[in-house]
Amino acid sequence: MASAGPTHIGSVQGLVESDGVGLRNYQVSLYASLPNGGGWQSLAHTTTDATGHFTMTYSVPQTQSGQPQPPLFVEAVSGPVMLASAIGNVGNVPQNVVINELTTVATGNAFAQFVGNWGIQGNPYGISNAVQMAANLADPHNGDVGVVLASLPNATETSTLATFNSLTNAVASCVEVANNCAKLFAAATPPGGPTPANVLQAVANGVKNPSYLKPNGTPAPDDPLFDLSEQRKIYSPYLAQRPTNWLLFLKITGGFYSDQDQDNLLNGPANFAIDKQGSVWVANNYIPEPPSETACAGNQMNRFTPWGAVYPGSPYFRGGVDGAGYGITFDPSNNLWQANFGFQDPPCASTPEAATNDSVSLFKDDGTALSPSTGITAGDISWPQGVVSDHHGNIFVANCGNDSVTEIPGGHTDLAFNIKLKDASQTPGEPQVKPFGIALDLSGNAWITDNYNNTVSIVSPSGHLIDTLPGTYNGKSVLTHPVGNAADSKGNVWVANSDWLDVPCPNATAGAGVNPSITLYPTNTRAPYKGSPFTGGGLTIPWGIAVDGSDTVWVFNFGSVPVNPMACAQTGTNQFACAPTGISRFCGTNTNSCPAGLQYVGAPLSPKGTGYQSNALMRITGGQIDQSGNIWITGNWKINATPNMNPGGNSIAIAIGAAAPVQTPLIGPPVPF
Repeated sequence: MASAGPTHIGSVQGLVESDGVGLRNYQVSLYASLPNGGGWQSLAHTTTDATGHFTMTYSVPQTQSGQPQPPLFVEAVSGPVMLASAIGNVGNVPQNVVINELTTVATGNAFAQFVGNWGIQGNPYGISNAVQMAANLADPHNGDVGVVLASLPNATETSTLATFNSLTNAVASCVEVANNCAKLFAAATPPGGPTPANVLQAVANGVKNPSYLKPNGTPAPDDPLFDLSEQRKIYSPYLAQRPTNWLLFLKITGGFYSDQDQDNLLNGPANFAIDKQGSVWVANNYIPEPPSETACAGNQMNRFTPWGAVYPGSPYFRGGVDGAGYGITFDPSNNLWQANFGFQDPPCASTPEAATNDSVSLFKDDGTALSPSTGITAGDISWPQGVVSDHHGNIFVANCGNDSVTEIPGGHTDLAFNIKLKDASQTPGEPQVKPFGIALDLSGNAWITDNYNNTVSIVSPSGHLIDTLPGTYNGKSVLTHPVGNAADSKGNVWVANSDWLDVPCPNATAGAGVNPSITLYPTNTRAPYKGSPFTGGGLTIPWGIAVDGSDTVWVFNFGSVPVNPMACAQTGTNQFACAPTGISRFCGTNTNSCPAGLQYVGAPLSPKGTGYQSNALMRITGGQIDQSGNIWITGNWKINATPNMNPGGNSIAIAIGAAAPVQTPLIGPPVPF
């Protein structure tokens, strides 16, 4: 725990305004959200003058060097109206600030998981990192739309800016007409939950409950928030019609560009690992190339700051990175492991750059490669996909190519050994199990999804195969081409059933993809939970899956909306040419965190047919949740992809503040704050 350091003394002057007009007689307060039990602390109060301006001086304790500094907030109140802004962390606050509807919506989204009735409190890294995320949406210095949201690959290329502006217009209607504040509070009241106490909490509630649904999961007839946004259209562009959801999906490419070429940073981002400070490491399938060129196996490790900027020094090369796939994880020593599946366009297989499909790479937390140029091959690694570490540093690797799991005890590669799974193929190059995802329960057992033969294998920490769960239970299919899996805080395991994917390790044939689902396995019974598999919520070829700090389940869809290969083929290209996809959300085993009427395990919380949809998304393989509650989402493949000609997407997306935060790095089941 960080103890208080020296006191920081500062001053801030600013303007409270709406549509460029200063707001007089607003009660302005400056607050700090202090870590380690310090709580929500009032620092200064004043009132705006006739032009909406104010000045305040303050003192606040700083944390020790190397620890995140407390964030500072300004709130301006007049009757039911509240405008707010996260103005910066202690020691990095602009002297002049503007507080308006844009800064209010930015703060309410970035801090959605930390906003309470009368304050903002959370874990130190989560609240500190959220300051910069809020600045991506609105600049606290001038009150304008943030540079990241206003620029490519966002701006008018996705619907996120219009969604943001519609939210600010809803708040603006409250500023203009006090009765609209009551309408805003009613629109932001969760089903069966309390009415928000203020505007900032109303905005945060809209993030945590982003869709208006009937009990069966279909959209409700009315969207009161959208109706409110139509009453004062001062910020544009804005939405012309109600969205499937009100989440803000920020698109990230590593620069202010959208076009795909050889100078891009990303090509086929596949999955994430998030470190203790919240920086995000990305496994990348392919070398960046234009859409019309062949893309061979990726050879770099990418890293982003917790707010989506390229981390200084990234990307990292060396270490034998070779077409990384789904597997990426931190161990207890903060070293990063990545599985080199060997993704590449087929023509690359006959070139000197052909992937070897037989290694994992290892990096220090500063990006220094610890593995050789050939990667780590010990333990008979073959077409590796999932890779996880337990709390003892034992590394488990799912070998899709030879129907086995490699265990590296304590991370010592000289001790690596191979565990064959049930029904493993006896013919090299023709796997019959195809292990893919790995998740750990509370006992440290590794649960492995067997993509080809529709089973789940369970391996003990000592490397013994202790069970193989069948794909049917009581005559019902419960596993259909499973891909990703994830444990909840109690160690129960959720499995994403693609009903489509046959992993190419090396060969594959796609399935139908018409019955996507997820299955829950309680670890105490190892039998599918009643009602499994669960459907709805916009599932379309579910691939990755993650569980947040409230045990809510998030599913990342590779498919499109709707899943209809024949209709997609009629576009004149191929079966992958379809509409955008979305992410899906389900009630988990902690049903108390689910909305009234949907408080049962497996209840779909996202819209039926679409999920939480956005044109900032591409085909998704993986997603992870950080300490701020942001969901990081891969843009692995283009919506309209040609599988043999650089199908990779060049972006990732961030669903800002959408999920309950978890402690990172994720080692074993998620741990909430």
